[in-house]
Amino acid sequence: MRKTPFILMAAALPMAVNAANTEFSFGGFIKMDAMLSSYSDGDVVDGYGRDYYAPSQIVPGLEPDTTELDMTARNSRFNFKTVTETENGKSITSFIELDFSTTGGGNEVVSNSYVPRLRHAFVKYDGLLVGQTWSNFMNVGALPEVADFIGPSESTVFIRQPQVRYTMGDLAVALENPQTTGAGDSGDNGMIPDITASYKIKAGNADLVVAALIRQLTFDGKPDFYDTDDTIGADDIAAADGDDTTTMGYGLNLSGKVMIGKDDLKFSATMGKGVGRYVGLGAVADAALVGEDLEASETTAAFVAYRHHWNSEWRSSVVYGMLSADYDDSVTTGVTDASSVRVNVMRSPVKKLTYGAEFSTATVEREGGEEASMNRLYFTTKYAF
Repeated sequence: MRKTPFILMAAALPMAVNAANTEFSFGGFIKMDAMLSSYSDGDVVDGYGRDYYAPSQIVPGLEPDTTELDMTARNSRFNFKTVTETENGKSITSFIELDFSTTGGGNEVVSNSYVPRLRHAFVKYDGLLVGQTWSNFMNVGALPEVADFIGPSESTVFIRQPQVRYTMGDLAVALENPQTTGAGDSGDNGMIPDITASYKIKAGNADLVVAALIRQLTFDGKPDFYDTDDTIGADDIAAADGDDTTTMGYGLNLSGKVMIGKDDLKFSATMGKGVGRYVGLGAVADAALVGEDLEASETTAAFVAYRHHWNSEWRSSVVYGMLSADYDDSVTTGVTDASSVRVNVMRSPVKKLTYGAEFSTATVEREGGEEASMNRLYFTTKYAF
């Protein structure tokens, strides 16, 4: 008797799906990482810098020399997708994805539990995408295969955010969430969305993407904190009544993949003013408040990665990345230069299962000339489903 309802439900589910003209699917992966990291002339800030390379997390002068072993499965992820066929012959696609990276809610003492976080949540119909996903300024197809979560993070465009995007063939244009980092509370949003455009180019064995970014950088003039007695005084009111300060930012990116037989060469090059939070995981501030003016920082970043297939199971990648930033002379903090080199070996004994080992070395320099370095030995196991 108890089995009957479940049998009926199992039989009814395909009919319900067919009646709604909707196809459901799920995916993701399980990823276990172990990292042995050594730091010279500095240390990493506790947080996501322990899980993957992020130049802003390596701070000179914290501790002279340290070595740490970390193990985590928090970069595992899960996604759910629907595709609904409509009466006009077109389809509606929805997608949502979660992982556990960079969140709190756990520790390494007992449970190693972590709070899920939203990665993607969007809907697409007839060329229009609305929701949160990769920035249109970013080319996911250019990311190299690495054991690290991102790899050459100082040198690549890597950002997800809410947006409205329209795609017409190889051209895509988007209005994306604006936020200015580096002035005020590092969370000032103006009235104008960031505007991005990308164009795909197929040339022989090369798949290229050219992308452009135009944005308004804003400091809203509000105070970051009140008096210690938590009351609003005359100085606070004067600061809150400060005028908004704005300036323009722009950026260009060229990225792609070139096939060389079975091997591939991937690359990305970015330059611009005020593109800080789009490149290097926010290692460079978008702008600084200099007197009453907002001055955009200048950023140049690039990486190149070559992957060689030894046979059907084994492959290796060599990756080099760099970032250089230039601020106004009055700025006394911030990453000015970062670079990294990594080499790895990957093995997939069966499809969707990968074991990997990687060695990377990175150097980060901050305003004033202080410098710190990191060497990391990385082991990973990943099963995609």
